[in-house]
Amino acid sequence: MTMKFSVLLPTRNRSEYLRHAVETVQRQDYADWEIVISDNCSEDDIAGIVRALGDPRIRYVRTESFVPVTDNWNNALDHSSGEYVVMLGDDDGLMPGYFSAMVGALEQFPDPDFIYTSALFYAYPGVLPDQPQGFLRQDRNAVFTETEPFWLERERACQIARGYLDFRMPVASNMQFSLISRRKIDEFRRKGPFFRSPYPDFYATPALFLTSDRILIYPEPLVVIGITPKSYGYFHFNASGSEGVQFLNNTAALSEGARTSQVMLPGTSYNDSWLLAMEALRANFAEERGMVPNYRRYRLLQILHSYKKRFFERQLPADALKPLVERMHPIERVYSILLRIGFTVLAALPDKVFSAIERPLRQLIGQHPFQQEEYDPGPFRNLVEVYKKLDGTPRADFPQTSATLVGA
Repeated sequence: MTMKFSVLLPTRNRSEYLRHAVETVQRQDYADWEIVISDNCSEDDIAGIVRALGDPRIRYVRTESFVPVTDNWNNALDHSSGEYVVMLGDDDGLMPGYFSAMVGALEQFPDPDFIYTSALFYAYPGVLPDQPQGFLRQDRNAVFTETEPFWLERERACQIARGYLDFRMPVASNMQFSLISRRKIDEFRRKGPFFRSPYPDFYATPALFLTSDRILIYPEPLVVIGITPKSYGYFHFNASGSEGVQFLNNTAALSEGARTSQVMLPGTSYNDSWLLAMEALRANFAEERGMVPNYRRYRLLQILHSYKKRFFERQLPADALKPLVERMHPIERVYSILLRIGFTVLAALPDKVFSAIERPLRQLIGQHPFQQEEYDPGPFRNLVEVYKKLDGTPRADFPQTSATLVGA
């Protein structure tokens, strides 16, 4: 089987990582691919880097100004031509044999709307405060426990979409997990741009699960998702939400929307962006299938975030909660009193006691799945070193540790 694949590579001012991402594609053992590099008005000489590569399969386009992340993703997609499309960030990469594995899967399971794979997460040294040496770990979720490729049943797919609308993440939203057919992309485009909202993957991933009849799950990790000092993940894991919004150029998008303005509460831009993604999903697909965002749970998560910052982490001044409290419904004000007491008690507990109950508490909130295992064969200086280690190295040979990475 011969098939052309498109790799979308939106980028901005991260040429040192972009080179590695491109190299993981060039090292593949399958040749019929293109890379579309969409340069979001970088100061770096991205065009010069592409020229120096001298590979006609690598296309370069550039925006006229610094646009929001979602617009740049759509720009990359608009210039692609492959029959199947995968998105990479400029600090991500393909694992060895990605295209060959996908061709084999397509021969065995013809014509899927999209293929959802697994992935490795690679944190560069110095990115995460609690893991300063970085890590390389495999994504795990409680939904897909199978070990061989399989067609996903519609009900399971809809449950995943429902989870997102309930502000839970059953499976990873990262766009890198999905290889999407051109047919499905064209179907989405009948309703407008493929990518929507400040978090385009939070919209597109559940939308794909909600609307697709032929979903192939490929449980093997085939991509590496990078977390670098210049990535949104860095701002997220280091509690720098406002800097992350500026990094993605999402300030204007977060201030728009009459419908959501009646629902939104002060808190974290992460939950706000998730809400706007669910609003886009509702408007295009979910409401006609009887699904709507769980606004009450969104508001609970915003209240939890703020009360944790104030009474547990003690990072907010006493008057910081006033705008939040003023917008609360009566029942929210009642349970916020319990949250105040609870977080105050938790802050007073000895570290050992808190550590013993932290995991059950996070599971009770249930916004993100827990990672159960981690690969740690490094340290690695960059993504290409990860690729070289993986090339010809069975994942089962990697030493496993008991460390976990828990979403906040």
